Amino acid sequence: MSLLKADGIVSGYGEIEILHGVSLAVGAGEVVAIIGPNGCGKSTLMKTIFGLLEPTQGTITYNDADITGMAPHDIVCLGLSYVPQADNTFLSLTVEENLAMGAFLRTDNYAKQAEIVYDLFPDLKERRDTKVSALSGGQRQMVAMARALMLEPQLLLLDEPTAGLAPVFVETVFGQIEHINQQGIAVLMVEQNARMALEHAQRGYVLASGENRFTDDSKALLANEEVARLYLGGAA
Repeated sequence: MSLLKADGIVSGYGEIEILHGVSLAVGAGEVVAIIGPNGCGKSTLMKTIFGLLEPTQGTITYNDADITGMAPHDIVCLGLSYVPQADNTFLSLTVEENLAMGAFLRTDNYAKQAEIVYDLFPDLKERRDTKVSALSGGQRQMVAMARALMLEPQLLLLDEPTAGLAPVFVETVFGQIEHINQQGIAVLMVEQNARMALEHAQRGYVLASGENRFTDDSKALLANEEVARLYLGGAA
């Protein structure tokens, strides 16, 4: 059974249509990658799923509930968190304060969840009183993911989690995504580093010109010569 299902999504910005009937599904505990060239609609799809954009056609269901067009603050209450590519932390606040901001919808004491998150990101635990502005790009991305976990989501949406990071931090971020998934949290990620994304996912979707181009398990996509030539930068 699918945890998240998007069916026939048509969406965009004003009169500019970016997605032309895109569909995907994410199962419970699964890691799914969305890859494709710049401008193909990957981030638009993520924003539409999370309610930042309203589709003109199609439906989105989460845990069998229709969330099509639902506001983001209502969607997070259902157990779905989103980490955008840019502006995903509060730079003037400390790591600890960022986690507190991530728990803003909780009505209970979030201290226990904060410690669980710190166990996932031990590097942040050592810097809990450090302002995020003083952290490296990779560490800031860790803060963004940690903050998104404060509401204990079943599904984490990640938009370009390794964008602009040095290679050493790219490896670290993918390692943390794997660690998060091992806690039973499903992950749907948009990623320009397509080969590494597929290597860390169970399944993948390739978008092109706002449409589904390829859909398969990750190993099959990595072995597909056409996918490798067009989207992975070389031979399979």
